[in-house]
Amino acid sequence: MTNSMTRRRLLTATAALGGAAAFATYAGLPALAQPQVSGIDGLERTNNAVIGVFAVNLDTGRTVAHRAQESFAMCSTFKAYLAAHVLQLVGRGERSLEQQLPVDPAGILPNSPRTEPRAGGEMAIAELCQAILQVSDNAAANILLRNVGGPSAVTTFARGIGDPRSRLDRFEIELNSAVPGDPRDTSTPEALAGGFRAFLTGDVLAPAQRRLLEDWMRANVTSSMRAGLPPGWTTADKTGSGDYGTTNDVGIAYGPQGQRLLLAVMTRSAADDPDAENNRPLVGEVTAAVLPELLRV
Repeated sequence: MTNSMTRRRLLTATAALGGAAAFATYAGLPALAQPQVSGIDGLERTNNAVIGVFAVNLDTGRTVAHRAQESFAMCSTFKAYLAAHVLQLVGRGERSLEQQLPVDPAGILPNSPRTEPRAGGEMAIAELCQAILQVSDNAAANILLRNVGGPSAVTTFARGIGDPRSRLDRFEIELNSAVPGDPRDTSTPEALAGGFRAFLTGDVLAPAQRRLLEDWMRANVTSSMRAGLPPGWTTADKTGSGDYGTTNDVGIAYGPQGQRLLLAVMTRSAADDPDAENNRPLVGEVTAAVLPELLRV
């Protein structure tokens, strides 16, 4: 079989795969099946940034990769994994969405807009999941993390869905330190893309829980990638930001004609400055840059 025939068949297979099996196909794709987008190099230079991208048209298999296997701090993108894990437990009958968990006033952190007014009371697991996905509530994340067994439970969940790289080591807000070279609380664009694909389109979750996760994520109010999408598009995505200018967004963009684009954009400042500003507009610019390549016929 010729190399060109192999590439075409791999692309077709990638479009058809869901769940954990996607990782093996992503990792084995030949370089020509993952075209580079020259505009990303320019965005790195003009923004003094390091940009990682892994993006797939889920209907055609067309793939774009740039620093796709480099390590970046996950920051709050882990909260999608956490919510998916909780919903997996719900599907198994090990948790209930109505179950009430205490909100300890001592555990309220910066950016806890939904838990702070409920401090001293209780919140349902469903409310806590919505809080971490839609407004990235940090105290809610820690409440759920403790309920499922701590950060290592998220790492175990990642391995269970076929993600070989994503790892969570700390609680909020320490996990956002994002020190370059620190392996804790990191992933890669390719690994996160595969994980999001697994629980948003695969069989990791039962259909009812998968639909609920997507609905919650579509109501995310922190999205950065939406700014780079044409009118009529929406997303089910999760953002994350931290020190060293770390700014991420991962999820699926949905077009008005049923298009489905899986996007993982992870960025950080190229300067080793822990106080570098986050750059949410850059994520939108990267999204706009890769869109034409993903939609090319």
